[in-house]
Amino acid sequence: MKAFSSANLPSKTGQSELQHISSDGVVGTPINFDVASKIEGNESQILTVTLEPGEVLRAESGAMMYMTSGVEMNTTTGGGVSAGFKRFLTGQNVFISDYTYHGAEGTKGVVALGTDFPSKIIRLNVAEYGGKLVCQKGALLCASHTIDIEIETTKTFSAGFFGGEGFVLQALTGHGDVFVKAGGTVIRRDLKEGEKLRIASGSLVAFSNGVHYDIEQMKGFKNVFFGGEGLFVTTLTGPGVVWLQGQPPDRMISEIARRVPSGGIGLAVVPGMGGGSDGSTPSSDGENGEGNQ
Repeated sequence: MKAFSSANLPSKTGQSELQHISSDGVVGTPINFDVASKIEGNESQILTVTLEPGEVLRAESGAMMYMTSGVEMNTTTGGGVSAGFKRFLTGQNVFISDYTYHGAEGTKGVVALGTDFPSKIIRLNVAEYGGKLVCQKGALLCASHTIDIEIETTKTFSAGFFGGEGFVLQALTGHGDVFVKAGGTVIRRDLKEGEKLRIASGSLVAFSNGVHYDIEQMKGFKNVFFGGEGLFVTTLTGPGVVWLQGQPPDRMISEIARRVPSGGIGLAVVPGMGGGSDGSTPSSDGENGEGNQ
C-alpha cells in the first residue's frame, strides 16, 4: 500500500487530502467505516456501506444485493491471474469487485452486501491486531481496497490434515478494515502468553497475529469413538485474540445431508389430494348405495 498527496491527482472540492493506492494500483480515499457502515439483521445479516466520491469498497464478487444510482462496479482479478488464483486457494472467488461512487460532490451512494450462507458479519481493523489476521477459508465479505489476501499455510502436516481447516488458511494484511462472515453465535477469546484453547473442527473464524495454530490428539478411547469430535482437536496458543463460531456452515450442511433419505428427496402423498372434495373414495357399486337396491 502506498499513500500520496491528492495534489498529484485532479483536484476535487471536499476530497480528502490523502489518497491510498492498493497493491494492484487502485487509487481511492479511505472509507470511514465508523459512520459509513451498518450491519443489519440478526442471525442472517447484511452490510450496507455509504460511499462518497473517490472512495473504493472492495468486495467478494457475487455478494452485492443492491447499489444506488451513481455507484459503479468494476470486477477484476485484482492484480492478474496469479492474484486471482491465490484468492481461489484461500476460499474466495477468482474475481473481486470494486465499488466506487461517481455522483456529484455532496451526494452519496449506497452498496448493500449479503452472504452466501446465513451468517453474522464481523468488522475488524487489521492494524489493531498486529497488521495481520488469519481467517478460515472464504471468510472475507469485503474490505478497504488497501487490504490484501495472502496464503497462510499450516506450520505442520498434521495440522493441515487433521485441523479441520485444510493446509491453507486466509491471511488478511494491509491497512484498513475487513468484514468477515461467521455462522451462528460469535464469541471472542483473548489469550494470554502460553494460554492454550482447544476448539472443535470448523469452529474457527479468525485469530490475530501471534496465535499459534496446531492440533492435539483427543485423550480417552471413549472420547475418540463416541465423543463426536474425532481423533484430533485444534489448538490455539496465545498471545492473541481468537474468534469462534457456534454454527460452522460445514457442520450444518453435513447435518442436512445426513437427514436426507438415501433415495433422495421425494414428494409425500397427502391424504385426500385428488380423491374428491371430502377425500373419500367412491364405492365400486355406484353412488349413494344404488348398487344395493
